[in-house]
Amino acid sequence: MLGSCRFDLLAKITGKNLTVSSVRVKKFCATTEFNADKVLNSGFKATYTLGEGLARTLEFEFIHPKPDDITFKSE
Repeated sequence: MLGSCRFDLLAKITGKNLTVSSVRVKKFCATTEFNADKVLNSGFKATYTLGEGLARTLEFEFIHPKPDDITFKSE
């Protein structure tokens, strides 16, 4: 974490957004979990299983992408 603070200082001095920052390091190191009990108890039925959804996403995004479609890039 100390190393990423140095990048924050460098970004402040130069006025540039760097790809490494203390916020990004903190988010990368954090555990992210979602509890779906309420949704499942409400009677919600997913159209696809998690595995099927992941397979369909990978197929759409990487195996047969649409070259003329909009591409969204994340940080």
